[in-house]
Amino acid sequence: MNNKGQAALEYLMTYGWALIVIAIVVGVLVFIVSSPAGVVCNSSDPAKIVVKASNLEANVATGTDMGKIILTNLTGGDISSVYISSSGAIATTDQAYNASVSSGDTIEVTATSAAVETYSTSNLMVGYTDFAALDRNVTITCSGPITVTT
Repeated sequence: MNNKGQAALEYLMTYGWALIVIAIVVGVLVFIVSSPAGVVCNSSDPAKIVVKASNLEANVATGTDMGKIILTNLTGGDISSVYISSSGAIATTDQAYNASVSSGDTIEVTATSAAVETYSTSNLMVGYTDFAALDRNVTITCSGPITVTT
């Protein structure tokens, strides 16, 4: 009588572990293969200036507000003379921030749409003077389908 219970338990343990392994492999594949929808922004030097958040719209009219990109200073000290320029779908109208930005503080960039076209990537150049009085540059690359219409 005990043999039937042992066989059933062994069957459940063997195939249960196999199902768990299959579920983990499928979950990892879905996570790796799937790409995020919309416009995604990344920093060329995330150890210095990181993109904390971005909510750029993928379909906008020329000259309208596309959304905001929020950058965080992770340089370890205050930065000054922050200057932001852009290319591609994003037109920031070259914003200059003369005030210093403390370590851990954020910089909010309002993005407006540029010329009528469909873009796959756009760049935002961030120039600043770090706490050691050295001029630095970081490129923020926004990838995703951005369509600018009239």
